[in-house]
Amino acid sequence: MNRIFAAILSVVLFALLCWSVFIGAGDIRTWTFLGAGSALGALYAVLGKVPEWIVDHSGGTIHEDDDPSNISPRIYLPILLGAICVAILAFVLTLQFL
Repeated sequence: MNRIFAAILSVVLFALLCWSVFIGAGDIRTWTFLGAGSALGALYAVLGKVPEWIVDHSGGTIHEDDDPSNISPRIYLPILLGAICVAILAFVLTLQFL
């Protein structure tokens, strides 16, 4: 189930990236964050965990999913999906009123 949510979020982020580049919204930093988020989501969806080199590069601040100190993905992934949906809705409504 976690991998499915990660794949959905990755596709949504990639769609936002393509759309924002196509219409020229945002800047290179926004596009970088959307691209990095999409890539990390895709890696997690394919591999089932965050790659080791990312965990090593973070200095140990990113933990494996089986670490009991982490919040359950059943809690934060639906919240994150809802937040992305609200952000998309706000962005589209803002563009319609411009």
